[in-house]
This record gives sequence, C-alpha cells and structure tokens, in this order.
Amino acid sequence: MNGWRALLGLFVAGNLGLLAWGLLGADGSTRAIEAPGLRAEWVTVERPWTQAVDVVLSPQPPAPKINLKQGQANLDSAIENASKQVLDDPKKNQQCRVWGPLLQSESARVQESLSNWNGNFERLEKQVPVGYVVYLPQEIVNSGVGIEQLSGKGITDMFYITTPGPLQGTISLGLFRDLDRANVQKDDLAKRGVAGVQIRERLGPARVFFELRGTPAQIETVESVFKLNRKGELKPCDS
Repeated sequence: MNGWRALLGLFVAGNLGLLAWGLLGADGSTRAIEAPGLRAEWVTVERPWTQAVDVVLSPQPPAPKINLKQGQANLDSAIENASKQVLDDPKKNQQCRVWGPLLQSESARVQESLSNWNGNFERLEKQVPVGYVVYLPQEIVNSGVGIEQLSGKGITDMFYITTPGPLQGTISLGLFRDLDRANVQKDDLAKRGVAGVQIRERLGPARVFFELRGTPAQIETVESVFKLNRKGELKPCDS
C-alpha cells in the first residue's frame, strides 16, 4: 500500500514539474497559453475576442434641423385645403329642381311624399301668371283719354279696372293667355292711333312650389317620386 502511494506522489510531482516548465521560459517569464486546448476544440467554442476587428463604424449623419415655422405653415395650409374641399365639393355636386305650381291640397300630398327624402327642399308660395292684360296706363287715362275717345277709334273690347292692385284706374284693352297674341293686340291699337299701350302679366292666386337640392342620385329619387305624383311640373331651377 505504501508503495502505491509513493508511486502516485511521484506521478503527480512529475506532472506539476512539466506544467511549471511549460509556463516558465528559460528566462523565467510567464508564457501566455495560446492553444485552445482539446476541450475547446472538441466543443468548438468561438472566441471572437481573439479575432482582429476589421469593421470600421461609419459616422451617423447629423439629424435634420426642424423648422417649426415652416412646419406650422404646412399644417395650416393642409387644414385649409381639407376644409375647403369639405365645404365646396358637395355644393359643386348638387343639382336643383322646382316642383310646382301646386294647389294647397296638392302641396300637402307632395310634402308628405318628400318626408323621407335625404336632400334639402324649401316650400315657397308665389303668384303665377295666368295670362297677359293689354291696358292703357293710369297717367294717360288721367290726362283725358277715356272710353269715349277709344270708342271713336273703333275699339269695343275695353273696360275700366277698379279692382285694388297695380292696375287699378287703368283701362283694359284685352286679356290673352299668351304673350304673342297680346303683342298682336298692342300693334293693332298703335295702328288705330292709341299711344302708350302696355302689356302686363295677369297674376292668379298664390300657388305652392318646392325647390329641391341634392346629389344626382337624390334628384333621381325625386324624379321617381314625381312620376307617382304627377301634379304640376318638375323642371330645373332658373339659377
């Protein structure tokens, strides 16, 4: 047993001597271990710290300067353009129609048919011309021209207008449905020597109109509703 212990001690001492001889050179300085060793080669351990660094990091470009005034100006311009498009575009895309003239009883039915329509409409009342009156103005009548003088020129279809209104105090010289026939009567009176004759629209009772504004699709819907309620006319607005 003691022999084995002695032999083991010699083996350990020999290994320690070899290790010391490898670490120390002839001049006694310590040597660096450069060999990776069997274990490092077996597990293929990578040691990047032993490799030369060839990559040179390029300097980053400086951050651009921020112009606050220019940025605010661009933002204001974008907001203004967006607001203008929101306000203007719908108007450019709208169409207008007028539905009328309608009696009061007819207007109630038409307004009910438009209750679920998505466009905009306005109910208007105004007098519509039912014809044209050829007349002698009040200032000429007051100057002395009357029924007797006109009868002497062969005129028979005439009478004083006494109804309150713009024609009160004038002399009617004919009522006509269309303007062409009224102009023919005026020219004939001028040939008979009657000067100063005028023509005016003859207004009837107030009628109801609906002014409708909407997109082309909405106007198309109105046209479909009109076909089911053919009262008055449906035509483009004057302006």
